[in-house]
Amino acid sequence: MRLAWFTPLPPMPSGISDYSAELLPLLAERAEVEVFCPPSARRLHAPAGIAVRSPEAFDPSAFDATVYHLGNNPQHGFIYETALRHPGICVFHDLSLHHLIAHLMVEEGWDPARYRALCAEELGPGDGGRLAALMLSGATSGFEKFLFPLIGRSARRASAIVVHSRWGRERIRMVAPDVPVAVIPHHAGVPPPELDGVGRAEARRALGIPAEGFLVGHFGFLGAEKQPRAVLGGLAHLRRSDRQARLLVVGADHTGGGLARAARTAGVAEAVRTTGFVSLTEFYRALRAVDAVVNLRYPTAGESSGTLARALAESRAVIVNRLHVFAELPDEVALKVEVDGPQAEQVGAHLARLASDPAFRAGMESRAGDHAATTLDPRACRDAYLSLAERVSAPGLMVR
Repeated sequence: MRLAWFTPLPPMPSGISDYSAELLPLLAERAEVEVFCPPSARRLHAPAGIAVRSPEAFDPSAFDATVYHLGNNPQHGFIYETALRHPGICVFHDLSLHHLIAHLMVEEGWDPARYRALCAEELGPGDGGRLAALMLSGATSGFEKFLFPLIGRSARRASAIVVHSRWGRERIRMVAPDVPVAVIPHHAGVPPPELDGVGRAEARRALGIPAEGFLVGHFGFLGAEKQPRAVLGGLAHLRRSDRQARLLVVGADHTGGGLARAARTAGVAEAVRTTGFVSLTEFYRALRAVDAVVNLRYPTAGESSGTLARALAESRAVIVNRLHVFAELPDEVALKVEVDGPQAEQVGAHLARLASDPAFRAGMESRAGDHAATTLDPRACRDAYLSLAERVSAPGLMVR
């Protein structure tokens, strides 16, 4: 089978870059794969033996199936445009594409007629026209991008769709009921070999973090939707019983200074350390240093979390919202926080129990690792992609 794979690649700042870089060598064991990705100012890190082509050189007739990885990061603009011109298998890593579409047509690009037409197609001329007018005039808060996902056109043009959750499947079926949908869990990833044998103590020493005190981790891009006030409030609660407890924030800070202000307000500024965007190796070093991971999201674009999948595979206790994709995690695998409840207090209570009850924490860690090993295995995810691609290449075999 010949497979075209549209994706960003490392070091392009998208979690899907690493997602693809991990799957591609496994796909290449059973298929001929070519990656389509535009040139970067920095050298792209393509897996050995896999050709990388410019999207302009794409000839769909040369492949049995084409896979488009769609996400809201601006790095995915070329994928969105090509998928509309040449339909194939669309992987919706986010169940809203409005952030990307706004970037392409309103914010960085400027194509008001195209944006108006898309809103009218998705929402009808009345509501769509009003939404377009608000967005184009700048009279919006950003919440509209979560409320109105604008995924219908991409979904309806696809030959098949991949999502990472049952919730995502139901959402897609609402806008594209006639397109086959497959649920392929977000695989857990593989740590870089240079970290073999590195445990908590060594990782902390390498990062210059004291061995004492409970270390909470937050991983991935940080924006207001990641609920930083609840995370910091939870840390403040924990520090009432453990004055050496700290928070390590790994990833680009998109709060515009909001994280630092919230940390000062919560009285924990001295206990918070940020790293900014880091390499995959440094990401895993930090992940191995922490005792628990907090991954809250509201509102959400329906995304699954690659950082959460990696945390589970590293057998870390995790705290998530009981919402959408994250609600599907078994309660024995992840501790849950209610979006409409006192989130900071709930996070704090979970952290305090994990810190004070080693047996409870060990149980959460063991079940997290087991869940990742059985559900998030990269080879199983690879096989699911190839099975779907085979059905797409033989349309008579395709079923919903």
